[in-house]
Order: sequence, then structure tokens, then C-alpha cells
Amino acid sequence: MQAAEVDAVHQRVWQAVCHHWEPNKIHGHGPDHAMRVYAMGLQLAAAEGADPLVVGAACYIHDAGMRPDVGREGHIERSLQIASALCEEMPELASVRDLLLTAIRYHEAEIAFPAPLPMEAACVRDSDTLDRLGFTGIRMTLQYGVWIGRPLCHPTDPLCCERTPDLSGFTMDYVRYLESLPPRLMTPLARSNSEEKQKQHDFYCSEFLSSFRQGRMRDHEDALQLVRVHMQEKSRVG
Repeated sequence: MQAAEVDAVHQRVWQAVCHHWEPNKIHGHGPDHAMRVYAMGLQLAAAEGADPLVVGAACYIHDAGMRPDVGREGHIERSLQIASALCEEMPELASVRDLLLTAIRYHEAEIAFPAPLPMEAACVRDSDTLDRLGFTGIRMTLQYGVWIGRPLCHPTDPLCCERTPDLSGFTMDYVRYLESLPPRLMTPLARSNSEEKQKQHDFYCSEFLSSFRQGRMRDHEDALQLVRVHMQEKSRVG
């Protein structure tokens, strides 16, 4: 399939699923997440010689099963249902159905997978993981914390210096947990790109701790404002 044909299929997929993504802006997993993962997924596919049709379509569908009422709960199964329905409607996807579903099923870095994982699935998995790192990942994590109603951080140990992160207890504990994801990346380009993301994470945590000690980190909005400022600065420099 020629590049223009692949792009046309991807655009049809997006038109079919974008309404699923839009409401999930409330917890940080809106269309902007889909677009970033899609762009990175295609870069990884090109670098690894993976099928861009499968990678791009899976990136557009992978979190489409999230919902504004239940968040992440059950979202992979719902995403698989969405993908299966699209395979019924689109012959181009029907021909790669099993590969597409595999890429969606194993897109989260924490999920164990059967070896060997197809390269298309590895590209989708790595692109999603990369977006969970650095400033983009911190912002999504903070937005999810607001939505689910978690406290921002532990009152005396905000960055888990003396504790194991409590992922359901404090949002900043989950931010610290994100540090465990880079070793799970599978492709060379993703591992290379993660280096800048890890620098962003370290920088943010340092700034957060400084603000916390000065009494300026009172709630999620303060934490979100800090990441917005640094993302804007990065955008200007970039």
C-alpha cells in the first residue's frame, strides 16, 4: 500500500474514533494524546521497518476505549471492541486484524506479552510509553489525579524519597512511578528519545520539591501550572 493510501486509511480511522477521545480530555487522555502517540508511532515504524498501516491505526484506537465516567478501567477491552468493529467496516483493516488487535492489547508498558511481540505492537507500545514520560506524561498524570480525586502528594515525603510509591494514594507518587518505564522500552529510537524525557522528569521533580518546600505547591492546579510553564518554555526554545 502506498503512503498516500495508508494516510487515507488512517484519516478514516480517526474520523471514526475521534468522538471517543474528545470526552476523555477531562482526565488527560484526549485527542492530543492520540495525535502525539500517532506521530511517534509512525516514526518508530519507519525506523524499525514495521507496517505503518497497523501502527498508525492502532495508535489512533489504543485508548479510544477510555471513558469520562470510568477512566482507564476496562479501556483495553473496549478499545479492542472498537477496533474489531472497524475491521468489519474497513477491508484494509480486516486484512491486518490480528496484528492490529495484538498491538492494541499489549500497548501498555506494564502488560506482559507473549514472546516474540510483533514489531508493530512494539512500536505502538513504545510510542504510548514515551508519551507517558516527561512533561506530557506528568501533565496527563496530574489531570488524571484531579479527575479521580486523589490527593496531590504525601504531606511530608512528596516525592517518595523514603517510601514506595502508593499509586492509588497520591498523584505525585504515580509521577515518581513513571521513572520505572524507560527500561521497558523496546526499540532503539524510543530508548534514545526517552533520554530527553527523563531529563524533563528530573527537572520537574526538582522544581516541584523546591516549590513544595516554599509552600507554593498547594494543589493539583499549582502542579499543573508548573508543568505548563516548562512546556511553554520548551516550545519556545524548540
